[in-house]
Amino acid sequence: MLNMIRKGNSPFLEKKLSIETLRNGTGWFLALLSMVLILFMGEIPGLPAEGQRCLALFAAVFFLYLFESISAAVVSLAIVPLLVVMNIVPIKPALSGFSSTSTYLIVGSFIIAEAMIKSRLGNRITYFIFKKVGITARRISLSIVLVNIVMAFMVPSSTARTAMLLPICLNIIKEFNGGIREKTKFGTNLLLTLCCTNSTISAGILTATITNPMAVEYIREATGHVVSFSQWFKLGFPPALLMTFFVWGLIQLIFKSETKELPGGLSFVEKQLDEIGSVSTMEKKALGVFILTILLWVFGDRFGIDSTTACLLGASLLFFPFINVLTWDDVKHSISLSVVFICSGGISLGAAMSSTGAASWVAESLFSGLHLVQYSSTVIIIALIVIVQFLHLAFAGTATMANVFFPIVLGIANVSGIDPIMTILPTAFMIGGYPLLMFFNTTPNILCYDTGEVQAVDFPKIGVITSIVASLTYALCLLFYWNW
Repeated sequence: MLNMIRKGNSPFLEKKLSIETLRNGTGWFLALLSMVLILFMGEIPGLPAEGQRCLALFAAVFFLYLFESISAAVVSLAIVPLLVVMNIVPIKPALSGFSSTSTYLIVGSFIIAEAMIKSRLGNRITYFIFKKVGITARRISLSIVLVNIVMAFMVPSSTARTAMLLPICLNIIKEFNGGIREKTKFGTNLLLTLCCTNSTISAGILTATITNPMAVEYIREATGHVVSFSQWFKLGFPPALLMTFFVWGLIQLIFKSETKELPGGLSFVEKQLDEIGSVSTMEKKALGVFILTILLWVFGDRFGIDSTTACLLGASLLFFPFINVLTWDDVKHSISLSVVFICSGGISLGAAMSSTGAASWVAESLFSGLHLVQYSSTVIIIALIVIVQFLHLAFAGTATMANVFFPIVLGIANVSGIDPIMTILPTAFMIGGYPLLMFFNTTPNILCYDTGEVQAVDFPKIGVITSIVASLTYALCLLFYWNW
């Protein structure tokens, strides 16, 4: 944008600003209009007064999220006082999201991601896999898939993983192009592989993306059951792994590289490893903490240690004097308050939607409109999988989408008599794992799109086919694998 300003491209800039102004204004107008209409439409049959007020707030928040009329973090933070001022719930329940386990899992995740970056362990793992897998275009692309799978266990943030690997990918693209920066199919291939497989594998690992622990929190509030790391892994990892390799194969088919092999071959990879040098003491310490954290994630439920406790324990150890991988100065600017607020505010609103009966009322209305009540629980869940997946088109950000849909699918479970786990989990898999329809669906997509190597139209080329196959895959899991 700054380059455009310097070049005097003001007509384009003015047009862009006018579009943003129109979008922001539309969001505010729809938010206020929906709130006023719901508040003053009179008594709604089957919905308590506090539920009607909560529904009005939910509708306003929905449009502000959707049109990004104001920062999503600000909207989420404002949920707390609005819940109290509108006499929906008292302050303590309004703050429930900020004391949830999900909030502190996110904080611990940011700390662990910073340790991965500072220690350069992430770079070493990436180039080591390149060296072992090979340096043809297809094998390098496959290497990114393998790195994404490994990193999904170690770095509990899809955005952090993408940000860590993006400079490496851009450097590889530059080397493939002989040092010339130009858009190529190989560049599109590599960056789509980076962001798309980063998302798909996240569906199978509890700590891999923000929406997964949010789902666990909703399940805990609804049923009292806490889904463990290993339980999530058993249900979610096999289809996520299958879809990850499917997406990689689809990208190879649609965006076949013009260049077959990395110029310089293995010498380039070895040069990068030489620059990193021998394994440092900091890397060894960081790796030790990561391994301990992963072991606690996998086996901790046997000893009464949940995922959040394991994450915070690992994050805390990184600061201890005898480990000393991080200082507070290293992480105080890397912990994203916006992510924390979006998650926490959304959970508070979701809890209020449930406690006031608003979520159940929405679910009943949805069922009546779609005539789903007459069908079996299996048909209802499959319909939810398909609907939620293709509604990615309307959302920028998976956390935002989760905040909107988790209360609704929880209400659907209550109305239809389905176990809430069986509506929230498939919804979480689709929201966190398959935001691939458009570049604005999730931050990793936006990061890759912003490089100029990927065009907006490239995402639906992959996303539409992937959405259809993913919906079919998870429907089959519901019919066979999960029952088994």
